[in-house]
This record gives sequence, structure tokens and C-alpha cells, in this order.
Amino acid sequence: MELDFTGKTAVVTGASSGIGAACARLLAGAGASVVLAGRHRDRLERVQSEIEAAGGLARAAIGDLTDDGTPALVVGAAIGVPGGSGAIDAVVHCAGLLEKGMVRDADVDSIDRMWQVNARAPMLLTKATIPHLAPGSSIVFVSSTVAHVGFPAYAPYSAAKGAIEAFARALAVELAPATRVNVVAPGFAETPMLTDQYPENPAMEEWIVSRTPLGFVGSAEDIAGMITALACGTTGRYVTGSTLVCDGGWVAAG
Repeated sequence: MELDFTGKTAVVTGASSGIGAACARLLAGAGASVVLAGRHRDRLERVQSEIEAAGGLARAAIGDLTDDGTPALVVGAAIGVPGGSGAIDAVVHCAGLLEKGMVRDADVDSIDRMWQVNARAPMLLTKATIPHLAPGSSIVFVSSTVAHVGFPAYAPYSAAKGAIEAFARALAVELAPATRVNVVAPGFAETPMLTDQYPENPAMEEWIVSRTPLGFVGSAEDIAGMITALACGTTGRYVTGSTLVCDGGWVAAG
């Protein structure tokens, strides 16, 4: 089965880099008109230019997703995106924030920021899209393996990701049968969220590979492939309310 989003509209948050940018490229390559949502204008416009140079359709919706006015801005861009369906066919929530720290030393503002970005923002954007979702539409949230296993120094981040998984399960029942709702929980992947940690942890990549049964660190495209397959109405049409762990076997290894 092929991914086919011809004539459909997809919203991707965190589309300026990493998994979000990879999802945007895949969706556009499959025919979608893609709304690139995020707050980094230069990065979003770069991804938009790459998509357009490859013959795809994209529009940047620039705004901080934690601002209460941004969901309406994103929805407006999606409804009017050139080549789109006039409704929203797929929403992919890739925007995320990780700030490490042990709970005993946790900064209250940091905890609040991680909740705002990783839980509250995708909930409110989803709420704003619901009246505009097309029949057969799909929502995919990006969680993390830290919601499934205990990682010290990741507790507030883990809590927010666990919350979004619970939200997605309930929403899947609420929006059925018209809209499917699923979660992809990536493990370690070569994105800025991970690679930015390498300079202060020189042995980190080797340690990750040694603990991963498949023996390598996944790419942003590896994760994006799973996300777009779930988002598609052909490859993912019988899946809703589920979380797919995409981690090279990390969680299975215990």
C-alpha cells in the first residue's frame, strides 16, 4: 500500500527540524498540502522552500504553540492552504521540549514549560482543529519511550508524555469513527534533542547503541515513516487509540 495524501491537508507542529521536518517532507511528497507550525520563522521557511523545490505544497504558520491565540492561527492557515481540502485531514504533533534535571533540583518554571509545550499545547491545538476535521481524518501525537520506562532526570518530561498518551486514548474513543487518534513513542533518534547532548556526554551514542537490540540509533526519517503510516487512511485505517513504540527494541530489552 502506498501513502497517498493527494488533495488532503496536513498540519505538522515542530516542523522546523528533526522528526517534524521529516514528517512534513514525507507528507508533502505523498501529495498533502502541509501547514508547518512552529515559532522559528527562518527554519520553517527553509523547510517550506525544500518542500516547494521538490514540487510539494507547504505554508508556514509561525507562532508559539503555548500562546492561546496560536491554535486559531494554525487552523486558519490549514483551512486556506493552497491545494488543500478546505478541511483538516491529518494533525501530527511533533513539537516538544526537554529540559533535564533531577526532581529534587527541579526548577518550577522548567516543569511548567515542559507541561505547556508537551501536554497543554497539543491538547489545545487538537481542540481547535476538531470542528474542521474531515471524515476519515487522523491525529498522531509524538510521545517518548520515557513514558514507558524510568529514566532518571527525565521525570517531568516523562509525566507530560504519559499525559498525552492517556489523552490520546480517550480522544480516540471520543472522536471515533470519523477520526482516528494514535501515538508514536520514539526511542533515541538522531535529532537535535538528542545530538545536542553529545558534546557534554561523549560516550552517550556508544552507550545507546550498546543497549539497543537493533544496534543503531534511528533517524528522524525512521520515526516519521511510522507516523505518516499511522496518519494515512489506507495503511493505518484499522488502528486507533494505540501507542506504537519505535525504539529499535529498547523498551523490549528492559
